[in-house]
Amino acid sequence: MATKKMLVCDRALCTGCRLCEMACSAVKTGSFDPVRSRIRVWEADGESKAYTCASCEGDPVCIRACPLKGLTRSERTAAVHVPEDLCDRCGRCVEACPYGAMVFVHEGEPPVVCDLCPDREVPACVSICPTGALTYRDILPIPRKVAKRQINISLGCNNCGKCSATCSSQILQVIDGWLRPTDPSKCQVCEHCVTTCPLGAIRINRRSKILF
Repeated sequence: MATKKMLVCDRALCTGCRLCEMACSAVKTGSFDPVRSRIRVWEADGESKAYTCASCEGDPVCIRACPLKGLTRSERTAAVHVPEDLCDRCGRCVEACPYGAMVFVHEGEPPVVCDLCPDREVPACVSICPTGALTYRDILPIPRKVAKRQINISLGCNNCGKCSATCSSQILQVIDGWLRPTDPSKCQVCEHCVTTCPLGAIRINRRSKILF
């Protein structure tokens, strides 16, 4: 199966220094302003993780949500592009993105999203990360139609619910004391649950047929 390259953040190495946000805003806007960054740092319970566009498989919801059919994808990197001349600033793509990766930074301007720095060998955020938490590497994508069969919550899970707070699709919930997915078909395979789980009790089984 063909691989694709995307940004990956190792939560165990991320210190929350936010240098990635500063580097991104400097390269894209010429100013050191985290608000204008296309990568964000999420913090909860004393832990940090950088996140950005996940380059969803198939037809991303942001592209489908655009009423003008203006959003496109790079054939080389699969990054989503928002053409300024076709954007009417309606915000449908921003509302549709389950990751919060598509954002408005200034009124009157089109929303921005990570383009993986196509003019650089590696994205600026990766180059500046002092701990190596951010990498730009090949991964094996999971087709959306089988994603719901590929998440395994092991018996080691203590149902703490930390993964629920980071689930981009909000399908992981602790119900009656047990962690369970409410609608597996909505899984975006972002793997935030995997990197957040303190026990390593959640796994993405790329080849198995484990069902919920």
